[in-house]
Amino acid sequence: MTNPQLSAAPALSRAHRPLGANLTFDGVLRAALALAFGFACIIVLVVAFVILQGAAPALAQISWARFLTDPDWHPMVEMYNMTPMLVGSVLTSIGALVLATPVSLAIAAACNFYLNPLAASIYRRILFVMAAMPTVIFGFWGLTEVVPFLGQIKAPGVSLLAGVLILALMIIPTTALLIDVAFSKLPRQLLNGAYALGASRAQTCFTMACVVVRRAIFSAALLGLGRALGETIVVVMVTGNKAALPTSIFDPIRTLTANVTLEIGYAAPLHTATLFLSILILFMIATGLALLVYKLNFNDNTQVDV
Repeated sequence: MTNPQLSAAPALSRAHRPLGANLTFDGVLRAALALAFGFACIIVLVVAFVILQGAAPALAQISWARFLTDPDWHPMVEMYNMTPMLVGSVLTSIGALVLATPVSLAIAAACNFYLNPLAASIYRRILFVMAAMPTVIFGFWGLTEVVPFLGQIKAPGVSLLAGVLILALMIIPTTALLIDVAFSKLPRQLLNGAYALGASRAQTCFTMACVVVRRAIFSAALLGLGRALGETIVVVMVTGNKAALPTSIFDPIRTLTANVTLEIGYAAPLHTATLFLSILILFMIATGLALLVYKLNFNDNTQVDV
């Protein structure tokens, strides 16, 4: 026979709990994270709306063809050819990516497969410092050291090549650290199995480990590309800011970000709208890269995510 007092005890215990006892730490944390996520989404939507609203007059009054076929970029005389700035942004970013990705991969491979733990730890700390360094430092170093050196090869020194070199140096730390994280997540049993089968260190690294984390490497490269596309102060300082199509890597160029920075201070309303359109193009490219990185990591069941 059950004791009614014992069976009622849990009910009494629950009834006499203090107010808010059901609000566990996990529940509060979940609510806080949901709030932060919602706030971040709202900020992104507001930014997108402001950019689109600012670009609307240009989209309404100027045809898309004119942004590619006008004789030149001179908004004061109603010429709106953005092709030189688009080409400048693409060339500097792609060039930096081509240079930075192999170097970043080599650095990450060295930290995980070739250096002893102490040396690898020191190397990673140097990369962290470089990744956190203000970009104006890279730009100033490029302006005072790289540009004069390139000027001795072929004047004027400020050029597409200078922009590519400094942007590559700037994105190497971030890309290398992301690839390093991917390598560090590889199961030790997988590496030991490769060594047990007679694979050398180079074969284990470049024919097995790189294949396993290939999507993480690609994702890191895309994030580096996004950073290079959005960089402003470096390209303003070292590329020459000439709104013309380059004929060689030693020619001065201008990027979309530099164009906005240099002209927003004195732009008339329609001119401002075209600058907002430049920002909208960059926003769309950055959003596309971010979604591609997310898709690569979300759909990848066999690779190590960044």
